[in-house]
Amino acid sequence: MIYIVILVIISSLIAYLGDVLGTYVGKKRLTVLGLRPRVTAVVVAISTGIFITLLTLGVMTILSEDVRTALFHMNSLRQDLESLQNETRGLEQVKLRLEKDKVELTQDVERLTTTVRIKETGSVAFRKDEPLAVTIIPASQSINEVMKQLTTLVINLTGRVRRQGVKVEDEINFFTANKKQLDGMAAHIASSTQDMVVGAIAAENINAGEQLGNVRFILLPNDRIFQKNQSIASIQIDGRLDRGKIARNLKQFMDEINQEVVNLGMIANPLTGRFGDLSSDSMLSFYDMVNRIKDLDRQFILIAVVLEDTYAIGPLNVSFRFEETGESILTTKPKVPDKEPVDK
Repeated sequence: MIYIVILVIISSLIAYLGDVLGTYVGKKRLTVLGLRPRVTAVVVAISTGIFITLLTLGVMTILSEDVRTALFHMNSLRQDLESLQNETRGLEQVKLRLEKDKVELTQDVERLTTTVRIKETGSVAFRKDEPLAVTIIPASQSINEVMKQLTTLVINLTGRVRRQGVKVEDEINFFTANKKQLDGMAAHIASSTQDMVVGAIAAENINAGEQLGNVRFILLPNDRIFQKNQSIASIQIDGRLDRGKIARNLKQFMDEINQEVVNLGMIANPLTGRFGDLSSDSMLSFYDMVNRIKDLDRQFILIAVVLEDTYAIGPLNVSFRFEETGESILTTKPKVPDKEPVDK
């Protein structure tokens, strides 16, 4: 602000001096370069104005960087401005493209969310890790014989999934797609001295109406897991509890048995969560067993006993035996004895 005041004062002083000088030249009728006195006075007045302008520009140039830039770099500024405008237009186009991509990604997310919701709420034909087809292939066979039985397994698999409403390619294409794995399995089975359990397992939940996805094959020896009349687990249970509590304890007991036998090599079925058929001399169902325990109205030990020799392919059929115990109430996790070596 102080610079502007100083500039105004100096300009006023120069204007005043120019007027005085012009008046003096006019009165004295002085001439410059042979010009007439009147013209000389005009030249003096014009020169004064020019000097005021030059002085103003000089002072502003010295005092202000913006003025210097405007006077000496205007073309460069104009070019920079045009460049910035072009970049702005380019960024606007990028913004529009990104907004379009965002809309497309949002639509993809909505479609995927809908697909996941359909999978979660749809009609599940087969659950993840559920056996689609299982068979036993005896030992000491040629590769060709083993391959024939594997082909039968594939035919049974595709037939079963079709009956459940799952779409599946024809058997030849399915076999071709998994030929490398099936060839390796055939070679292993042919060289084995044990009967082998071969199974095809769902790699993910499969809904009715969907295309059959990846299938995972399993191969394990059909070992004997339990011998006939073998006690495999026990629990201390109190028949004086209410039926709901008895049912929960019994269900937990069976779930623990299921986990143990699966760990020993039996094939699990996640669709039912059961390890086999439950049977008893006087019990026809789970609820009959709960009622029998309630009717005993005392504490006792419940022992699970295998009814027959049981192999990896299953099923596991068990009976339950009751033994008297003391008054203390204690529920323990069933312990399944280690598998004994068996000569096949």
